[in-house]
Amino acid sequence: MVRSPSSPRHVAGQPARRVILAALIAAACDSPMVVRPDFAYNPTDLTGGQLYRWSTGARVRVFVEPMGAGSVDLAIAVQRAVSAWNAVPQAREFTLDVVTNRDVADVIVYDRSLPQPVVTGSCPFNPSGAAGYTYFCPINGRAERLRPLASTVLTTAIVIRVDMTTTATQAALDALVAHEVGHAVGIGGHSPQSTDVMYTRPTVRTPTDRDRNTLRNVLGRAADITL
Repeated sequence: MVRSPSSPRHVAGQPARRVILAALIAAACDSPMVVRPDFAYNPTDLTGGQLYRWSTGARVRVFVEPMGAGSVDLAIAVQRAVSAWNAVPQAREFTLDVVTNRDVADVIVYDRSLPQPVVTGSCPFNPSGAAGYTYFCPINGRAERLRPLASTVLTTAIVIRVDMTTTATQAALDALVAHEVGHAVGIGGHSPQSTDVMYTRPTVRTPTDRDRNTLRNVLGRAADITL
């Protein structure tokens, strides 16, 4: 899910709801030598037509809130999603890195059983029971930075909350996390095809050609909101 005060809200694993899209990018276009594919589905249908992305060349630090041992592993799912989406950019428009320090994280991923890891910003934070919820808050064309708990620094742009009670297997959790990370890197829309990772009820664990082409198109365009 993605969220902003006036944007629709995305819920992975459930019928599409309104997404609170809280931030979208205003980044410069990439190298004119890169040929951009057409998008396979609308990457802004959850954001009222606004396109968002990270600043070109950004290193995006991703932190996973630690959990106890269980039958499925959130950290593994995030690492797999990071690896899969890192293979998509054509001109190093962004790089996702998993980090072990919450206080430097641009993106924080956590399970609903854990406390909310950041102090809520200007936009309401309301997962409403969603299986997956991706939140950021756009302020004057940029994602508002949020303060992680026990920190004094405003560092975090995106928070991803998942509900692991909806994912009985590691494969199901991998698909859910891959979908949410897809929102976090710039796809503010859903695919109508169930074979894509960005389908509303994701079952695919890695981006398809349609998902990759949609993001590559986004990464070659100037954005309305910068993460």
